[in-house]
Amino acid sequence: MSTLSRLLLSLPFGALLLSSSACVEYPKCKDDEHCVEKGEVCVGGFCKQCKDNSQCGQGQECMNNVCEYRTGYCDEKRPCYGNQKCRDNQCGPQCLGNGECAAGQFCSEGSCVVKPECGVNADRESCDEGFDCQGGRCVRRMADCSPSSPIYFDFDKYNVKRSEEAKLNEVAACLRNANANRVTLSGHADDVGSTEYNLALGESRSSSVREFLGRLGVSTSLLNTISYGEDRPAVDGGGRQPKNRRVEFESR
Repeated sequence: MSTLSRLLLSLPFGALLLSSSACVEYPKCKDDEHCVEKGEVCVGGFCKQCKDNSQCGQGQECMNNVCEYRTGYCDEKRPCYGNQKCRDNQCGPQCLGNGECAAGQFCSEGSCVVKPECGVNADRESCDEGFDCQGGRCVRRMADCSPSSPIYFDFDKYNVKRSEEAKLNEVAACLRNANANRVTLSGHADDVGSTEYNLALGESRSSSVREFLGRLGVSTSLLNTISYGEDRPAVDGGGRQPKNRRVEFESR
């Protein structure tokens, strides 16, 4: 028997065990003691970060033997992204109610947004006199300057009749107001004559009304003209229809 063999046989059984353990090299292991220097545990013969959640820190979970922070976890060292807020170590909406928002803001779908000028969630529901609340903003109320009835014309004529001048005087007074709506003057004709002729006649009628209002001090930039000719009759039946020979006002 060799000297080495005699030496191994002379060693205590415990020493042999230590000798066999020393042969296990990281990341291999036989028990947790082989992984303790790395702060790990032995799982399936290899040193791993964790077996279960008990080996992980606060806010972490053992996933495939690796400690990972659970989704949405937050603390002083792990802030939330964007405008989210950390509550009880969990990221959530910026706000859960108006009380979590700054002055001049309110909570909308989890975010603090600027209060509207008027309406719901505003400091005041209505606007000052002469203004309407539209989309949360106070907008100056625009005047509708349309006459009570269209401006009518004689057959095959486009000059403004004296009987229609009173209506246009009222319209002009309204349009000279600073908050008047823009207006489209649509010219119409009855169906006597060709389609092309009636389109031209409708345009002449709307232009005549535009020029008349301009002489009364109305800014012509507020007035647009268009002709429908005979295509949009007020009265069906064809032929000479006085109510089809007209100019209508369409506020924009």
